[in-house]
Amino acid sequence: MKRHRIIYILSKIDSAKQFELVAEGLRADGLEIEFILLNSRKSPIEGFLKSRNFSVTRLHLTGKMSLLLNIVSLLGIFLIRRPRIVHTHLMEANLAGLAAAWLTCVPMRVYTRHHSIIHHQLFPEAVKWDRFCNWLSTHIVAPSETIANVLIIREKVDDKKIFLIHHGFDLDSFRDVAVTRISTVREKYGIFGEKGPVIGCVARYTEWKGVQFIVKAFQEILQKYPHALLVLCNAQGDYSAAIKELLAKLPSHSFLEISFEEDMPALYKCFNIFVHAPTGSEDEAFGQIYVEAMAAEIPSVFTLSGVANEIARNNFNAIVVGYNDPEAIAGAVDFYLDNPIKTAAMIKNARKTVEPKFSIVKMNSRLISLYKGTLLMS
Repeated sequence: MKRHRIIYILSKIDSAKQFELVAEGLRADGLEIEFILLNSRKSPIEGFLKSRNFSVTRLHLTGKMSLLLNIVSLLGIFLIRRPRIVHTHLMEANLAGLAAAWLTCVPMRVYTRHHSIIHHQLFPEAVKWDRFCNWLSTHIVAPSETIANVLIIREKVDDKKIFLIHHGFDLDSFRDVAVTRISTVREKYGIFGEKGPVIGCVARYTEWKGVQFIVKAFQEILQKYPHALLVLCNAQGDYSAAIKELLAKLPSHSFLEISFEEDMPALYKCFNIFVHAPTGSEDEAFGQIYVEAMAAEIPSVFTLSGVANEIARNNFNAIVVGYNDPEAIAGAVDFYLDNPIKTAAMIKNARKTVEPKFSIVKMNSRLISLYKGTLLMS
């Protein structure tokens, strides 16, 4: 196939391993890919891409006026570079990139939908911008069936425009973690052997993530396991006050808040049990931590949201509980701790579930098929 230029546009992304893997995978298959980053400052992903000799342009993004200026800049770039494909990620990139691509008649205008129903639920005035992006695009990548259904049912998008391509990961990096890295993380946060079981949660402090119900469940878990430790990672967000009020009822030594940890595979390995409990089936657009926890072989307690609707099977590869139910979460933790043989089988099943569906190789293969198939028909 003739080499055609693809321009990826990302907004407000500092670091993302997935984009690094996608960039190298597409280039290895012979596709010419460039990046435009809408950011207020230099970011780790910019440094990585430049170190791998990708073409990178950064456009300054701070507010609405700068977004309009970005559209003008993109118009100039597209008129000079004449890409055949523009693929955008996240809201500002979608708005600016798709609008400029449409105005300059780019034949393939793709965006990946990274949010689910948050605009419908909390910001209804923003739904019009989602619909605008749907209209401007020729193709929409849905990382989960949940997003595909939101697009088709709620936003009336033609299903022929939607392509289900799950996010891909370096799954081995979550299973095969050096003992020294795990020890370093344990030392860093004081997660020592006398503390346990260690219950892990990786979720921002926002109401629909359901962290408040995990904290309430932990109050019950402490009654039976007084040395238990609750580790809350990504511990910041607009619901912080309510969650901190609940945490104040716990012994100070029984929980740990972590704003950010770079070595997430090592942190997962510090957990005995992992819990993720969003409050509704459409709250998560994808929910990569479902995949990460299963790949890391950590016994997991889930509510069904995002991609978990597709992969989590109760008592087979996870324990699935109802929404907003602390007692069920506590009961699930108890089950794992009381049933080591069953737990081991479920861990094995979880790994087998995610391996064939969420590899970066499969994601890149499907993206390449989308790009090449469309170009061959154009």
